[in-house]
Amino acid sequence: MRTLSCALVPPAALLIVALLLGPFFGVPARGEEPAAVSEADLTYFYKAPDPARVPRLIVHFDALRAAEKPGARPPLMGFLAAAFQRYPTDIDKMIPKPVSPQMLGLIAVSLRLAGQQVRAEQLVEKLKSWNAVAPDLATIPTNLEAVEAVGPKEFDLLWGASFATGDPRYCSKILSRFAVVANTGDNADDLVHLVRALENDSDQQWIVEKRGKDRARELMAVSTALWGLHSNAQQHPFVQAMVNEYVAARPSEPASKALLALANEYGHHPLGKIVSLGADPGNHTVSVNLVPLSQILDDLGRHAGSYPPRFEFADDRQRAEKDVTAISDMLDPLTDNFSKNPPMLLRLAILHAIGFNLDVPDSMPKAVAAFDKLLSLTPNDPQANYRYGSFLAATTKDGRAIPYLEKARSLDVAGADYWLGLSYAVAGNKAKAIESLERYTSRVPSDEKAIAMLDAIRNDRFNVKVEKQ
Repeated sequence: MRTLSCALVPPAALLIVALLLGPFFGVPARGEEPAAVSEADLTYFYKAPDPARVPRLIVHFDALRAAEKPGARPPLMGFLAAAFQRYPTDIDKMIPKPVSPQMLGLIAVSLRLAGQQVRAEQLVEKLKSWNAVAPDLATIPTNLEAVEAVGPKEFDLLWGASFATGDPRYCSKILSRFAVVANTGDNADDLVHLVRALENDSDQQWIVEKRGKDRARELMAVSTALWGLHSNAQQHPFVQAMVNEYVAARPSEPASKALLALANEYGHHPLGKIVSLGADPGNHTVSVNLVPLSQILDDLGRHAGSYPPRFEFADDRQRAEKDVTAISDMLDPLTDNFSKNPPMLLRLAILHAIGFNLDVPDSMPKAVAAFDKLLSLTPNDPQANYRYGSFLAATTKDGRAIPYLEKARSLDVAGADYWLGLSYAVAGNKAKAIESLERYTSRVPSDEKAIAMLDAIRNDRFNVKVEKQ
């Protein structure tokens, strides 16, 4: 089968970065002024598909001279091909007039990929009559299904088709190509490191020295497939579902482990968005944006919500420590302002509990102070009692966690019984520990760790080992 012959400057994944930046603009209600068009309208087209939106997208990209930019051509061609294929009776309406000769040539290629050979040839003849450069349709696959995921230009074309339809059959070709390479030798490790080097804008000369130019070139190309799968899975549910299905079916494959490694990495977060200062010089105000703060705390919690922390990569832990320290430096001076704000006190307590697990200095007293203040305001808050109790259960051995966890259990927090079982066991109350863990395992029978702990306590094989003071 033929592959695309149009030139491309790798890594083409950089274009997908740009496509993911903007917010999604939906279709305006009747009578409203149409919203401005952005690249995100292409990236999220499948969420509100409508052939009437396609002409505006073509005009937008034509104004950006996208058809003249090698890196911008493939995803746009894939998008238009999928749209033309999905709405064949609306093709004439989807092609605006006039458009530049370069865009017309791109549309001709897209029509060929959509199986619309006659229409594609008509546009080629028109370009020739203008003495303009016309594409050689003989070098283009006859339909999208014939496009093979060979390298970055094909990856981007298939991503474009995916965004037009939300159909995973296009990006599944990218996953298959990645898997073939990743499952060979130790390629998976190198692909993961190449993606992280791309994210961190690091030098990639090491792969040339390790593998030689030709092999390095192939791995760098396939690393854009891994990067695209990882990045787009975070943005698009249909991509995430496809990746999850692959990993679940093949958990031991190197390709699955590479996908999971990137999925489990600690993210790069824009800390500057958390706190903003008022613009009025005569009225100093500080605002805390809860959305990015909560997102960062969720990510930190996945890696360092308990001790010991779990990071896929060593530099992820270092970055997490720096983030906790930086956020603490932002929020600690505002602590008095949060003294009557339970949601902020809870977030501050969680931040410092995570900081303690990461060995950030002075985090323990800060966490305790925030939890104590929070519970003085909301003594019956189930999450406040549970979070404080589980933190104390993991960091102390004197039973201080038990009252808070008992309160959380009485407020129907299922996880409280797990930590109660641990706390009672550490305190030497075997009967209470068994009672708590039996309640927990009856509600969460899939928790193998809790089942093992219950068995150990029943058979007097439970030993207290303090890992951190």
